[in-house]
Amino acid sequence: MSKTFEYLVYFGVYSLVILFIGKSSLGESDSVSKFFVGERSISLLRLFFTFVGTWISAATILSYTGNVYLEGTSVIATSVIPWFIGTVMLFAVSDRLHDCRIFTIPELIGKRYGSKGLQAASAVLFSCGYVMYLVIQIKGFGIAASSLLNIDYKVAVFLVYLFILYSTFGGFNSVTKTDACNLIMLSVSIGVIYFVIMGRVEGSWLLTTRLVEQKMMERGVLVSYGGFFGGYSGMMYATMFFGWGMGLATNPQYLIRLSAAKDKRTAKRMIVYALCFLAVFYFLLTQIGLGLKILFPHLDTYCGTDDIFIYAIHHLIRSRFSGFFLISVIGACVSTANSQLLLIGSMLSYDVAGQMAKKPIREETLLRLARGFIFLGGTLSLILSLNPPENTLLFGADIWGMFSVVCTPLFYGTFLYPKGTKKGAWGAFFVGLVCIAALWERELPVYWAFPATVISSAAFLLIPLFEGRKGGGA
Repeated sequence: MSKTFEYLVYFGVYSLVILFIGKSSLGESDSVSKFFVGERSISLLRLFFTFVGTWISAATILSYTGNVYLEGTSVIATSVIPWFIGTVMLFAVSDRLHDCRIFTIPELIGKRYGSKGLQAASAVLFSCGYVMYLVIQIKGFGIAASSLLNIDYKVAVFLVYLFILYSTFGGFNSVTKTDACNLIMLSVSIGVIYFVIMGRVEGSWLLTTRLVEQKMMERGVLVSYGGFFGGYSGMMYATMFFGWGMGLATNPQYLIRLSAAKDKRTAKRMIVYALCFLAVFYFLLTQIGLGLKILFPHLDTYCGTDDIFIYAIHHLIRSRFSGFFLISVIGACVSTANSQLLLIGSMLSYDVAGQMAKKPIREETLLRLARGFIFLGGTLSLILSLNPPENTLLFGADIWGMFSVVCTPLFYGTFLYPKGTKKGAWGAFFVGLVCIAALWERELPVYWAFPATVISSAAFLLIPLFEGRKGGGA
């Protein structure tokens, strides 16, 4: 059996599974509550699969592993640790979030500050962020599918466009089912790849950067990884939390899943189980990245950072299961992409069209609008993915930094600062946008999202004080 035919079989079977899930879920999403949040009745197991499945994206599988290959375990400090701290923050607010009984996060913001305009503006901003982040998932799918099917990258990204649209049209239930399927496949794949690579590395089943450097030196290859901060200053490292970390803690794709849990206890238990699973998962990915460095020390000379993992599986450690491994990477991209597309559809239909309309919109119309916006968001992302960023891990951190700048005062202010006002929230929103435009990717001694988040939060806190003084003076 030829390699191409073998890969086509894997791809065909996976396509049929996704089509079956999407079609079977269409009838289960005949109301706004079902389509957006699964009627807020999601069980622990389903919640775990969809939370972790949404978390593990192309940035995790491809860019994280590629960055470990290039930079060693310092990548843990700059990405995984902030992610986990952000998840602990989610745990802290999960009870109060679940009590709000909302369909979208912009709805929470709009209700808290009594502003349909702020609700709509937040939804538009979040949707733009997800359109940009979807480029990462489409790029990951394109890299894997082009290797799997031996087709051009641009043709491959069009395939994922069809995949994510169809799996998203079924709403929240469809997304959770595909997340479960994809996460199971991916877990099996990463476990097998770990044992294959470690079996080829002589002398150790636990790799460290120092051990990699020693093994490379024995082979006459000079490899020198940076320290714990990966070449960043202590100040830069500390403030990088306001990219991946705070961005995760304020991200609607995770917040809405906590709101969809059947009860508070389920949401909190899920977070604990997810962190335990992810700790093991990132350990395996880290070991895979370091192992690839030992086995194939010069991959970076002809592979981009995001291409290293796929190239190694496709060309260097190929087996009869390589097609399954590549399909698993595709599944990880699909799981994150359809979750974000669902949010784009729900926010633009419910929070923008629904709130700005002069008359209440019927549920059937809202659902049609949601699917229309899903199509629009997917199309825009597809166009942007034709010229994707080189390093998606860094690109993703900047997008999450945007969420940090705007959502930190608006979301956490809702729960932690009862004196917050509508003017203060609008001030934080507009100041945040100005800071994002002025500071994005600027060369600063700190990560750009840190001063931007501080300034937007200051506006949120100070404007109510000036309002009080003005009222007192009058």
